[in-house]
Amino acid sequence: MGKIWIAGHGFDVDARVVRWDEGPGYNAHLSRCINTPKCPDGIHPFSEKAKNRRPNRFRFRPSLRRYGDRVPLQAAQAVIRQFVLHHDGCKDAKMCFHVLHNERGLSCHFLLDNDGTIYQTLDLAYMAFHAAGFNADSIGIEMANRGDAKKWPDYYRKRRMKRETTTVRIHNHIYKCFRFTPQQHEAMRALAKGLQRALPNLPLEYPQDSPGHQAWSELPNAKQFSGYLGHYHTTRRKWDPGPFDFKEFCEKARGSLCFPIFAKKDPKRFRPAVPEASDKLNEETDQLYRINEARGQGGYFPLGPYGVERESRLWHGGVHLSGELRQPIYAPFPGRLMAARMGSMSEVGSVNFVLLRHDMTVGTGSIRFFSLYFHLYDERKTDPKDKGVPEWLAAREWQRDKGNRRIVLLNEPIEAGRIIGRMGQGGPPGHRRPQMHFEIFSNEEVTERIVAENSDFLRERWDVIDGTVGGRFSKNPRINDLIDIKPKDGAISRTELLDFFRANPDRRLTRNLITLHTSEWIDSPSWYDSLKVAKEYTDLGDKELKNLVDRQIRPTIWWTDKVARHAKLPRDGVVYHYHPLSFVRFVNSMLLQAKALADDGIGDFDEALAEETPEGVTDDFGDESGDSFVDESELVGEVTDTELPLEELVKGFPD
Repeated sequence: MGKIWIAGHGFDVDARVVRWDEGPGYNAHLSRCINTPKCPDGIHPFSEKAKNRRPNRFRFRPSLRRYGDRVPLQAAQAVIRQFVLHHDGCKDAKMCFHVLHNERGLSCHFLLDNDGTIYQTLDLAYMAFHAAGFNADSIGIEMANRGDAKKWPDYYRKRRMKRETTTVRIHNHIYKCFRFTPQQHEAMRALAKGLQRALPNLPLEYPQDSPGHQAWSELPNAKQFSGYLGHYHTTRRKWDPGPFDFKEFCEKARGSLCFPIFAKKDPKRFRPAVPEASDKLNEETDQLYRINEARGQGGYFPLGPYGVERESRLWHGGVHLSGELRQPIYAPFPGRLMAARMGSMSEVGSVNFVLLRHDMTVGTGSIRFFSLYFHLYDERKTDPKDKGVPEWLAAREWQRDKGNRRIVLLNEPIEAGRIIGRMGQGGPPGHRRPQMHFEIFSNEEVTERIVAENSDFLRERWDVIDGTVGGRFSKNPRINDLIDIKPKDGAISRTELLDFFRANPDRRLTRNLITLHTSEWIDSPSWYDSLKVAKEYTDLGDKELKNLVDRQIRPTIWWTDKVARHAKLPRDGVVYHYHPLSFVRFVNSMLLQAKALADDGIGDFDEALAEETPEGVTDDFGDESGDSFVDESELVGEVTDTELPLEELVKGFPD
């Protein structure tokens, strides 16, 4: 177990990590040459071609310059959103550091040696010179690999080292190249997992030129991309890191895409993973629809009642899925757990919840959406070391604040398929039973972008209903007229809701609706004022109405200004709501169809077709000047010499 360092704070990584002031001392903080007589004055890089002639091999990130050597951790975390991967063209990390630091005046935050050892050369709060034009918001790693196996076929054999070869096509040019070692792949996976906790704005996403297909050339919008990318994604002058499969790497690190619960018990399955066949995906989704519609006592999308007999046209942003008490609930997508509450009850049952935020790349664009899990089991007394319980319970923030029944703000990475909670009880007295409210919503409508990116094979239609005009209540005839049948009186009773979702085939028409309205979890506009003017509640006096709000609604509220700012939600609570089961099926259907259209990747080309690196393209070793490492604008300004031990560096960073 090692640690990676950002703003003087260490984060655990399940790999061997050697810090800049340990071992061989690969220290990019130093404004001088290290262990070489080649530098004429012992300070400046010795290559006459080096673009950087200054003593500093790094500088402050432009957006953090005002802090000097006292960069707050959260400020540094907010900036970094890209991780650029390189292969160094060198024998090993020792050679790579010498070439970068002593010869060319360059740097990279990490060096990954042949045996999987990770060397951190620079605190991540600082800007390294590793990817020209992208250094301000990125971190980088140089992976030991000679690269071109056609040009250097005997490189490793002559050094009594073993490397397999493969083929890859980058910028439409086929290369024969050396693979990375298994130890390097294992170390990269461990590093990515550690970075999930250290850098919340660095998502496990890879560049795509179409949905689900890895881009193998320069990205037209690379500077807007957030996630893991290669040097060749930033410029056509480079082909590093060559045979690195970004798609496989990210998908394995993100976990297994899942349904939130099992559609039916299956002791052979570890988690309710999404099937890899479209017909099976639709079959399991239909089973979950039945759990909500045929077996449900309410809690439908897009309308749902409050109380037992009360008539209602209230918007309801999710669905209720029944099951067994303490039944595990799984994250359907990778994301970050932003908020949680445990230990609270009301007249509608448990008001415990977790909120996840999901950032996903779809083709050349990115989408963000949220998922909510409500009526959860109280986990305050749960030991996070127990088997089959949510791992996030071990988070420091949760352990510190869990006992006060208030909303705890977190920022915990969550892999798809991980247990995020367990089923509690929901419903009013006399109708309470184990169930979970499952909801998916977004600040901006996201299905339109997904459909546009998949227009060649995706024909699914989603319809947006603007419900903002009616406030908390649906005034949309397209929805209301479907359900308001007996009697057709402009009101919707609980009986009408149950009859519609249990037996009316038109219920399918609600599954691909998107409803824009104020979330039920916010008290602005006031719930009391909203219900007071609704015809369904005119029979209640002020005292009765206030008691209803205080007992059934106010305990459920969690959408506050503080939570909104933290999670990046709109303060007014107006968001787009999707039938969550349909959304899970829709996104996974898109991924399955994109996978079926996948293009050639690593090892899919005949070695006889491989040619040597074309003129004007190189790997990192071949870029002697460093033009692809740093722009002139990124060299402007100097930083003071930080030839200090870690203890002194840490003193410079505030908590």
